[in-house]
Amino acid sequence: MEQNAYKNELNQVVYTEAGRAALTEALLEARPAPRRRSWTRKGFAALLAAVLLVGSVGAVAGPVWNHFFGALDEDQQAVIETLSQDLPAAESNGTTMTPLAAFGDQDFYYLLLEITPPEDTVLPNYGKDEGYYQLMDGEGLGIRLKDGQGQELYNSVEYSWLERTSDREHLTAAIRIWPTESVDFSDGTDKILTIPGLWVQSPDKEYTPVLAGSWSFNIGAHTGGIQSRILDVSGVTVSKDYCDGLFLDALRISPLGIRLRYHWTGLKDPVIIPGAEISVVMDDGSEIQLSGSMGSFNDEECWNEEYGPFETPIDLSKAVAVRWGDAEIPVR
Repeated sequence: MEQNAYKNELNQVVYTEAGRAALTEALLEARPAPRRRSWTRKGFAALLAAVLLVGSVGAVAGPVWNHFFGALDEDQQAVIETLSQDLPAAESNGTTMTPLAAFGDQDFYYLLLEITPPEDTVLPNYGKDEGYYQLMDGEGLGIRLKDGQGQELYNSVEYSWLERTSDREHLTAAIRIWPTESVDFSDGTDKILTIPGLWVQSPDKEYTPVLAGSWSFNIGAHTGGIQSRILDVSGVTVSKDYCDGLFLDALRISPLGIRLRYHWTGLKDPVIIPGAEISVVMDDGSEIQLSGSMGSFNDEECWNEEYGPFETPIDLSKAVAVRWGDAEIPVR
């Protein structure tokens, strides 16, 4: 099972045609390929631990987006409502999966999913030392995302379970999806998210099937209503002691997150992945940080691509600037 899961992760790696050709040539010639590597710095689990206080049906009845972000003000709630869509429930083999919340922008998508098993099926309320539910199939393949033609859309999926107090309560998963290259959640085209089953993982990593079936949701058939903004980054640089400088090449901001690309020169320590803290300054003086980030870099070509979701959604009309290290890039 672990081997299959590992293969699944490898299958998620994306190469450009040029990169794939370079890797193939390098393998054939038994020489090192240029190093383009992925990295991640996620904080979703910690965020959920802070806001997923209870998992009863009564608790879910409150503002469902609170389970992702905590309490939001009226402006932030309005942003989520604009980004939200209604998704129908899906049923397979007597199990129903019902979206309680579904919203996204160009770069990120959130789904709160309630799982109701057949009447004669009990879902034990495992403690952390007893077992852990996994959304996967018997081959170790997890949640999948495909376009309308059935082509795989490469992405990173993370989820956590709302706490429960009894075996009879529904399971509720809080899911966040990070697309990788060339995936736009708000372009209105079909993007089919499929849950392939439910298994339980024991502490010694043995896997047992719980619910068999397939549950699909078209999370791409919406436009979001709020577009991202591409900012002018001409001449934006950040000073660092370990290199000659960081130079911003591209920056896109959306209500739910940010994406940027930059390069550097004169790196003094090859172990370091150059970077700078990033946040959004709002018109009231507050700063919105990222709840995590991930990306890829090439240490020979000296560039890095980074993207991540905000701790809370933002109203772009009230964003003043993006702060990247000691530089500020106007949003308006």
